Amino acid sequence: MEFRLTREQELFKRVVREHCERNIEPRSREIDEREAGIPDDLIKGLVDLGVFGITIPEKYGGSAKPGEEMQYANIAVHEIARAELSMSLPVYTLLTIGWGGQFLNQYASDEVKSEVLPKLASGEWFWGICVTEPGGGSDVVNTKTTAVKKGDKYIVNGEKAYISGITECTARGGGHCSLFYTDPEKAHRGMTMFAVHGGLPGMTPTTYKDMGRMGLSTGGFIYKDVEVSERYVLGEVDRGFHRCMEGFNVARVLVTSACLGGAEKCLEIGAQYVRERNAFGRPIGKFEGISFEIAEDYTRLEMLKLLLQKAVWMIDQHYQEPSSFSQKEINTIVAQCKWLAPHLGVDIAKHAMMYHGAFGYTRDCPLEMALRGLMSYVVGAEGASNIMKLIIVREYLGDEFLATR
Repeated sequence: MEFRLTREQELFKRVVREHCERNIEPRSREIDEREAGIPDDLIKGLVDLGVFGITIPEKYGGSAKPGEEMQYANIAVHEIARAELSMSLPVYTLLTIGWGGQFLNQYASDEVKSEVLPKLASGEWFWGICVTEPGGGSDVVNTKTTAVKKGDKYIVNGEKAYISGITECTARGGGHCSLFYTDPEKAHRGMTMFAVHGGLPGMTPTTYKDMGRMGLSTGGFIYKDVEVSERYVLGEVDRGFHRCMEGFNVARVLVTSACLGGAEKCLEIGAQYVRERNAFGRPIGKFEGISFEIAEDYTRLEMLKLLLQKAVWMIDQHYQEPSSFSQKEINTIVAQCKWLAPHLGVDIAKHAMMYHGAFGYTRDCPLEMALRGLMSYVVGAEGASNIMKLIIVREYLGDEFLATR
């Protein structure tokens, strides 16, 4: 495994960073306070860099490099998160290139790919994931929403909750990879993934007021006899649970990218401040209570970046040659990343706020925005912390051992 990025990847990283620092970072507070969501011109700027096409093949309008899709996605999301600390634009991006570009390219029919992927690569549409319900988040099997086959269509009834991009997919266009029961008697073996457009007849959207990520809507859908054509089935009927878990691995890797990008920027902000702020006759960064904490945070950050790099590499290898790594190996390292990264991001943002004192608690400082945005991934978006630990220990000790009394 090569730890260095290729020359092309380094160039892409530098170009995206320069663009984000120049065009996105100065407007991060605007995104956090803007009711209308992420400005179109910011999405257009990322489209011009090819960001929304990095997981989409050229035949569908993208620029994916086979075997490097996740590497480029990791770079892009990390750099966007460094600039946009509210996490709104990073999350919008990671969902669209992960569940949209990567997942649809793997499991959608050629017809659906031709319909949807060019719209995602051009930035016209948003795409996300729609699994959580009022009574079932981490407990996916507790899903209640059903899709009943009727001719060449499925009739969907039920409700989804805590879904990102409700307003975006109805106003801009797009939709979600959605998980429904097609055979409830089979439990998780009777679930199917669908590509469902927002705003279909019978879909009623709801929105919530979150504490962070204000530039990206969160809410749900109520489905009342919603018709979804059978051509929008993703993968095999009744195999949706397994496909969904594979999709979550990709999404959790990119969530880690966003958390580490935000953490890296918060650490830099804190480090710059402690160099300049004087107390008791010297910069506060010379006090070990602060400098040792920075040393610990920096070390944890670099360690986790390496773990993430391995996870990214493993997934790229797996998509090229499925026998490269077992699903168990991928599940484990992805869960480790997703468990650790949000907590580290929140810790670093909190520490940097404390270095700033009272100023760190104001909205004139971007750190409070980062703390609110990163916290969404501590409480559970794309998988709660305890679920990540459960995956790790399940893969390490084995299902059979955990099942014994």
